[in-house]
Amino acid sequence: MRILIAVHTYYPDKNGVQAVTQYIAEGLARRHEVLIITELKETYKRAEIKNGVSIERIKVNKRRYHFDGEKKKFLERIHSYAPDVLISVCTQSWPFDWVKKKVEKLNCKKVLYTHGYSGLMEKYPIVNDLINLRLRAFEYHLHWMLYYCRAYKYIRKYDLVTYLSKNNLSSWYAKRHGLTNGAVLSNAVEDEFFLNPSSDRIAGGNINNKVRYIYVANYDNNKNQKGVLEAFLEAGLDEAELVFIGSKANGYYEELVEKNEQKNGQRKNISFLIGLERKEIAEQLTLADVFVCGSKKEEYPLMLCEAAAKGLPIISTNVGHVSEMQGCIVVKDMSDMARQIRRLYEEPQERWERGKMLRQYALNNYQIKDKVEWLEHRLMEL
Repeated sequence: MRILIAVHTYYPDKNGVQAVTQYIAEGLARRHEVLIITELKETYKRAEIKNGVSIERIKVNKRRYHFDGEKKKFLERIHSYAPDVLISVCTQSWPFDWVKKKVEKLNCKKVLYTHGYSGLMEKYPIVNDLINLRLRAFEYHLHWMLYYCRAYKYIRKYDLVTYLSKNNLSSWYAKRHGLTNGAVLSNAVEDEFFLNPSSDRIAGGNINNKVRYIYVANYDNNKNQKGVLEAFLEAGLDEAELVFIGSKANGYYEELVEKNEQKNGQRKNISFLIGLERKEIAEQLTLADVFVCGSKKEEYPLMLCEAAAKGLPIISTNVGHVSEMQGCIVVKDMSDMARQIRRLYEEPQERWERGKMLRQYALNNYQIKDKVEWLEHRLMEL
């Protein structure tokens, strides 16, 4: 098969959508011809080959809620490449928005690979936005309400739509609009994260003198590293460490570091890391004892899957699929997180047992080969 995957983020970017798309593309490329079309950014090459996958990049500009750029070039490339299958990754992105009105006219099978609909809500608080004069919020909610009032008409025209979980908003939206072309394809974890699990290190008696908590996520308000920092400090653990890992420094990162300096003084038990390679992140997880997640909203947080693969116990807010992960501790707020941080600090046996449960859950549900085989089989059926 000739497979064209259009995605807004790909190598050398570092994020969840990039990671998932890359293992899918490279897995399919072992037996099929795969072309990625993605965004051209500063210092990136126009075209290259990475692990058997051809990558071509186009210029894209985001104008508030809309995209412009080399749209014509993108559409012409679809026709010149003549794929057997076109995979559009994510709604609310140019790979979907630029083709949604042309889906029926494309002479190939079409797949929409979703990662959750971040702008979708069961009920939009538009009236409250106006009453409280939250005009930016009103604009945001009105735009996405109108977007998803129409999106299902285009989603219906795809031959296959993948959802991360049967319990997320994307699946709810499909049921609400009577869409029958969907199937669940959850995320997987790179093989590197299954190696040298933390749970094996602990089982061998190699327990850290200082219990090490870790949070891997890009630094931003939704990931809520500030809340996790507050919870850790509230737990009051002098003989414990907290490690934050994000892809790059930004305004939120600087605010987080400053907050730590104000509340934690010169103590060196909290670290803020940036720019680590995937292998280095996997190594940091091996050295950790507990993974903490304070996200406010997630559809299917990949970092929790990676932590589970490493055999780490997890404390998380109730986002995405965490309630389905056997062994995960789900907290209702940051004060609850502080209590659970302290409890796992005091209970090494429970840390090990929960980590072992999550490791087995990951082995059963998050292996790349299973996801690639599933998708390849469905594409062959199409």
